[in-house]
Amino acid sequence: RGNEVTFLVREKHYWGNVLPEENAKMIEQHIVENGIDLRLQTELDEIIGDENNRVKAVKTKSGEIIDCQFVGLVVGVSPNVDFLKNSSLEINRGILVNKFLETNIPNVYAIGDCAEFRKHPTGRRNIEQVWYTGKMMGETVAQTICRKKTAYRPGTWFNSAKFFEIEYQTYGTVPAQPDDSHAVFYWEKPEKKVSLYFVFDKEAHRFLGVNAFGIRLRHEVCAGWIEKKKHIDEVIKFLSDAFFDPELYPDYHQEIINDFNRKFNKNIVPAKKSWKRILEFLKA
Repeated sequence: RGNEVTFLVREKHYWGNVLPEENAKMIEQHIVENGIDLRLQTELDEIIGDENNRVKAVKTKSGEIIDCQFVGLVVGVSPNVDFLKNSSLEINRGILVNKFLETNIPNVYAIGDCAEFRKHPTGRRNIEQVWYTGKMMGETVAQTICRKKTAYRPGTWFNSAKFFEIEYQTYGTVPAQPDDSHAVFYWEKPEKKVSLYFVFDKEAHRFLGVNAFGIRLRHEVCAGWIEKKKHIDEVIKFLSDAFFDPELYPDYHQEIINDFNRKFNKNIVPAKKSWKRILEFLKA
């Protein structure tokens, strides 16, 4: 609409607590190319109002004044449980639950953004604030209420988003900062705004997770590879099975394999997409 937008980010990189540096830099460039004035490591200090108590500017921690007519604050999601602090429910950041989503009060359950696991069943974060986990929690509690006591089993972590035209998917374990047990393979085609970021175990070479930008991946295949602890070489070889883009979209499989072979001194030959293999994952 022709409005000038300035985007202040406190961290060194955009979404730096979630995205690895390579992914963050690609999205930062895309944000700028879409006309956004992106300011990294810049923190809001004060919102300045006019004589009518309407915003007219903001002041950053460095003292810079930026004129504006509208301010949007995006600070994350926190469970809204303040109204329960004087109740008998045990609360930390959220309402504390066990693997059955039971609270400390019999027959009282908590699900969704307000629930906090005492210890997550799969070792993930104790608060899960994405839509599909709330749906799974609801299904889990429904089973228990119908006299079939069921533990919460969310399966492989996944999420998706969109940054202007670039679609994003993530499956499994893809930390913003890999630890010493992780190895990483990153492939990018900058002019097309597509990239893949693979994480695998450094010793066993077991596939752990992937971030995909600009390339659609099939959920069942990616989750199946992770759950079956597939070797990263096998994942790269059969990567076409995971591609979910329409038929006429570019096929980057050979480029990806060439780059992987070069970086890891391999000699992998790409396998053609097989619906037989794909259907095995869909049936699982």
